Amino acid sequence: MYPIQVILREILIQNVTSSQNGDITSEVAENVKYATIVIATLPILCVYPFLQRYFVKGVMIGAVKG
Repeated sequence: MYPIQVILREILIQNVTSSQNGDITSEVAENVKYATIVIATLPILCVYPFLQRYFVKGVMIGAVKG
């Protein structure tokens, strides 16, 4: 039970070591790497529009009138 960031890092490290061979497994490793990156960013992209107003409110509270 690891966070998605740790799993993504391990996949990226494995891909760097296996991509030097140049065979079909390196192409599959590339696809897995990109799919994992998309899956890792998807929740952030889905939640951000609903939480955007709170980010804007926090920025406006800290703003200085001038």
